[in-house]
Amino acid sequence: MGKAGKWGRGGSLHGPFVALPHYLLKSPAWRSLSSVERCSFLEVLYRYNGHNNGRIAISARILAAEVHISRTTATRALSRLCGCGFLEVIRPGSFSCKFKRAAEYRVTHLRCDATGVVPSKAFLRWRQVDAALDKTFGSAYLP
Repeated sequence: MGKAGKWGRGGSLHGPFVALPHYLLKSPAWRSLSSVERCSFLEVLYRYNGHNNGRIAISARILAAEVHISRTTATRALSRLCGCGFLEVIRPGSFSCKFKRAAEYRVTHLRCDATGVVPSKAFLRWRQVDAALDKTFGSAYLP
């Protein structure tokens, strides 16, 4: 009988982890992201616990503190991730005297736990366009 290793039968990884499928890593949208945007996506995925997709709350201020970037860079990274189709905004954030609510996001390569919607994988339909024509940092979502 063979010995079960760290990855083999009988053994398993211990603790939570973030899985990135190969089709996501090979997509042109992923390859177009900067390192800050990739780290920001990993931080959003880190907040996914297996049953809160569609209710992943993260603000630009929290993201900036976690990734060690400025708040405006974090805002740009979240907007770019939404523009490329990796994230969808479910509930926009608000900041007023009475309420300070972070935006709630849905990761598009996973099933939405809030509504039960199947994964849209919108990043697979993303196409690069001329940055001079597009105001969203050279990205376009083409259905």
